[in-house]
Amino acid sequence: MKRILILLILSLFVCTLLANDLMKPAQIAEGGYYQGMRFGRRSASRDQDPAPEYFFIQNGNGDNTTYLIDTYYDYMPFSYNGHNLRFQPAISMPYGYAADGMFVSYMCSETSTPSTDRRAFYSYLNPDGTLYYSGASNVYTIDREGFTGLAIDPVTGDPFTVWHSVVEPDNTYDSSMTYELFHASGSSSNWIEPFIIFDNPEMSAPLTGHADDEFIWPQVWIGASPLADHRRVHAYGNNYTGSNYNSLYGYADFNADSLLYSAHLDWTMKTFEYFDYMHYNDIDRINKDLIVSKIDGKVAFFGTAGDSLFAMYSEDYGETFTKYTQQLKQPMDNPTNNITGAPLWENDDGTAAEMYILPSNDMSHYNGVFTDDHTKIQWMTGVNYNSQENIGQGVYWPAYMYPKIFTFDTVTGEFSFYDLDVQDTDPGDDHLAVAYDLNDDGIVDEYDADGWPIVVMSCPSWFFNTEGGWQDAYFHESICKMVANENWVVCVWHDSAKLQAAFYEEPGYDGWVKESEFCIIISDDNGESWSDIRYFNANPNDAIIDSTNHYDGNYAPELEDMIAVDACLGDKLEILSNTPGNYHAKLHFVFMDDNDYGSAAVATPGGGTINGSSLRYAAIDLEFQEPNYTSIHENTITPVAGHLSQNYPNPFNPSTTIAYNMVEAGKVSIEVFNIKGQKVKTLVNEHMTAGNQNVTWDGKDTNNKSVSSGIYFYKMKTGNYVSTKKMILMK
Repeated sequence: MKRILILLILSLFVCTLLANDLMKPAQIAEGGYYQGMRFGRRSASRDQDPAPEYFFIQNGNGDNTTYLIDTYYDYMPFSYNGHNLRFQPAISMPYGYAADGMFVSYMCSETSTPSTDRRAFYSYLNPDGTLYYSGASNVYTIDREGFTGLAIDPVTGDPFTVWHSVVEPDNTYDSSMTYELFHASGSSSNWIEPFIIFDNPEMSAPLTGHADDEFIWPQVWIGASPLADHRRVHAYGNNYTGSNYNSLYGYADFNADSLLYSAHLDWTMKTFEYFDYMHYNDIDRINKDLIVSKIDGKVAFFGTAGDSLFAMYSEDYGETFTKYTQQLKQPMDNPTNNITGAPLWENDDGTAAEMYILPSNDMSHYNGVFTDDHTKIQWMTGVNYNSQENIGQGVYWPAYMYPKIFTFDTVTGEFSFYDLDVQDTDPGDDHLAVAYDLNDDGIVDEYDADGWPIVVMSCPSWFFNTEGGWQDAYFHESICKMVANENWVVCVWHDSAKLQAAFYEEPGYDGWVKESEFCIIISDDNGESWSDIRYFNANPNDAIIDSTNHYDGNYAPELEDMIAVDACLGDKLEILSNTPGNYHAKLHFVFMDDNDYGSAAVATPGGGTINGSSLRYAAIDLEFQEPNYTSIHENTITPVAGHLSQNYPNPFNPSTTIAYNMVEAGKVSIEVFNIKGQKVKTLVNEHMTAGNQNVTWDGKDTNNKSVSSGIYFYKMKTGNYVSTKKMILMK
């Protein structure tokens, strides 16, 4: 098989000041294959729930998204790991101020010179999703602050935020922290002066024995404390010197009084022998994040190192940790051309490559969630297909990237995984999917006209171009974010398979240049099984279902004219309704609406220009199937006043029925809109009794004239409930 090498200009070699604190790839991308790729087609669902239905929930101003701020910094504004959108408790104690808002932390450049003025910013959102205030977390200096992390005290409602910057004469990066005394005034504008939590290298040198450590990209969590009437704040940073990233980890106990007196807190600092060995001996990259329980003493680092999964797990509030590892390196057959007999994958000398599936160092921007009564930790990342020759040389083929869900069982100490985008007959078994044999019969599923095995591809990123190639797509421009509430779990990432197909001029994808998609999957059984993937995008071309069936009809008009990327989920999944036949959860997230496709801050060709972007908040209602468990109590709120069902039939001609349920009697309206947002007809506008109802639309407008074929939307409003769904008229 001929290799078509993709020209890769790695950010490692072209970094400017604009990008000199970005994480760097651990391996060199050798190139990628184009021959044999199959774009935009995924394996059929294997006994899965259908893709979840959703609709955008309008904020208190009636808008589908909430504008936060404009910024010229257009790369990962919400940091690599953790959560940057977190929720206050309803009441701030001990003084009883009303809270219940949302804090967002992010990097922001207010001018077109982000190399000097990048700063740590925050936004405070009202409970109804409207913006209260956006401004700097650090009002004292401008130190090119980067990669913020955020946590909120569940008692006081005070937010803690961290970032790194150069603040001392030695010109090393240090990591700083500040917190806001919301509980003292009931307002979100009282940040204390920042203080250094990771003083590099002075703080780490006695622990690691190395005088050049720089622990940056900090993350922060707040959980339970062993001290009465206290909580424990946890923070970690990864080592900027080198590319294997050991960590400095610290924790401190606090209560409302210690915050009130603007204490810098009494920190206990430590490193981990396992991480240090990997880093200082240049063994393997450690990809990881931290998770901390709010209800007990569980703390864990989790992720991958080399060809293994790992967890550093503590049940005593982070004071001692136990290491768990499990190798994940699955042998994979190397099939041959059914005409010439040549191997699909070759070594440099033309011989057949020895192939493996193993964890990837790309697709590492993730967070984790507790599930199953805090007995499991789950996260999403990727695996690569690679040859043993490449592994030995420290190179890889980044095109062969596949997203997975990984699980660490805190009771048994064992790991498991679930295939996501490309699945075989059982995505939850102990065998990673092989993308040319998805029916698991040991035989290649399909060959192309030249006799080469067709390998089904994934593209888990929002960015793709040949100059930056797959490396930038999957390392720099990927996100894998999760949130859970009891047994309900949601996972979100990006996909640009259709965009990639458009670049290679695949038939039927002309309208997909620079158009990526959001991907959402849900689970109602603690992540044991997952739904099919729900895609949604800002591409109006996807509102057309054509004869090739390439378009899935996943256009979200709420994102019209946006380049919506870099999604970061809130740390709370709200249960809107949990009654038989009516299972809905509210997913909160923030994202960047870029003004130009690509990240200028990564400084790679094709990476966009510094012409600004905006940061936005949104929330969607996700419809869950019948859950396997019914005791969902954390973060449960009052059920909504109604429920709108999908019309039937759909597509339809000449008429369709819309069913809806009134949880309680009240005024209800149901209106039909065209794809431009213009109202076509009001179907219902009256007081209705509680119970199941339905209305028929005959495809005519207010003037009783038949409308043309196309996509229409119908919206139901009753009380505080608003729902919009899509329907298709095909004549």
